[in-house]
Amino acid sequence: MGVVLTIDIGNTRAKYAVFNDEKVDDAGVFDPDGDDLAVLLSRYPSIKRGIISSVGGHVEECLSRCGSLEMVVLSDKTCLPFKISLPNTSQIGADRLAAMASAAYFKPSKNVLVIDIGTCITYDILTDDGFYYPGPISPGINLRFKSMHEHTRLLPLCSPTNNEKHLICKTTQECLEAGVMLGVQYEMELFIDSYSNIFNDLDVFLIGGDNIFFENKLKNCIFAESNFIFHGLRYILDYNENQ
Repeated sequence: MGVVLTIDIGNTRAKYAVFNDEKVDDAGVFDPDGDDLAVLLSRYPSIKRGIISSVGGHVEECLSRCGSLEMVVLSDKTCLPFKISLPNTSQIGADRLAAMASAAYFKPSKNVLVIDIGTCITYDILTDDGFYYPGPISPGINLRFKSMHEHTRLLPLCSPTNNEKHLICKTTQECLEAGVMLGVQYEMELFIDSYSNIFNDLDVFLIGGDNIFFENKLKNCIFAESNFIFHGLRYILDYNENQ
């Protein structure tokens, strides 16, 4: 496949990864409105193809900075290595499609649950026969903290921490931290148990920027590397090249 560019634009950050075949050569964040992409491409003149996944806009800006590169903009119309089990596939975010492609790449012909903990928390299933079933979406950690602060008069704005949380709290801050962090943990545990009762031999990937807060708290989960989404994007690009 050679050297390719993968771009993931989320609600809070724009990120890239450069692949040489199936190996990540370079990865980082960039400003989609600045010259970062042009500088990156000048360092990798061998890049001829790429793919963009975006839920945060800036697609046209990125395309204009990619010049003559052959770019795929990921959507439900893109050729995918799985089948979507919805009548209206246009409602599925590109980030969820990329995550399912990565699940198909790392765990082919397996039942896989991907939990993405970012601005929102998403739950998605890829079955062993290649069908994608979108699952629930709930507020992410920082959205929960921000919501309680902005929609009350007295509650302070707190941030996620790795400190141990308790059901009996001594301060308002401890109450807020325990409510959010334990609430997210218990939510995920219940969803994992519920999905495991439906799908046999379920593999669970925990991805997203906030998965670090649950590394020692959730059992039987695969804490995916930061390039998980990029592997899915590269896999989709490879899949389209071979169609």
